[in-house]
Amino acid sequence: MVWQRKAARAPAPGRRLPAGYGQNAGASLKESDWRLISWREGSGKPLKSRFARLRARPAHEDFRLNEPRPEEWLVIEWPEDEDEPTKYWFSTLEAGLSFETLVDIIKLRWRIERDYHDLKQELGLGHYEGRGWRGFHHHATLCIAAYGFLICEREAVPPSGASPAARLKKPALSEGYKPRGSPNPHPAPQAGLHRHPA
Repeated sequence: MVWQRKAARAPAPGRRLPAGYGQNAGASLKESDWRLISWREGSGKPLKSRFARLRARPAHEDFRLNEPRPEEWLVIEWPEDEDEPTKYWFSTLEAGLSFETLVDIIKLRWRIERDYHDLKQELGLGHYEGRGWRGFHHHATLCIAAYGFLICEREAVPPSGASPAARLKKPALSEGYKPRGSPNPHPAPQAGLHRHPA
């Protein structure tokens, strides 16, 4: 799970400021802690930025807890053309995850939002005006199936190359497979003599 940190609110009057309030966590890191990482192809060049990561414990009203919170990843983005870090994320992903994979998962949010926008604008996900869960579920399922089909078709157009579906091996049917709703191929002449009554 990944959370993007929002700007901190000023504390209520008379409330004690937490340690490190207003300080920039990225400024205390060494130059060797920052890595230039590319996470996807942009419209003309790869998208890349400088990132640093460290294990940290989020502290929010810890006096109410019996033990400290578990460590999480704190990921900081500091683009080269900025004066200070611009984005912070806390992530509960496992500690052994590679830095590139961690950044890729964090930046996946943009792709998810883009897919959701396409589903709403191009395929009509936002056009449903019914009131029931079953109708919405049916409508959303059809929109997502259509979107999956369009993605597969887009992958087949150069420069993407061959469709990923073409690279998959078709699984073999299990022995004795019978499609749902198909009639029994060997019924007995009389219903009372059927070996496997319905």
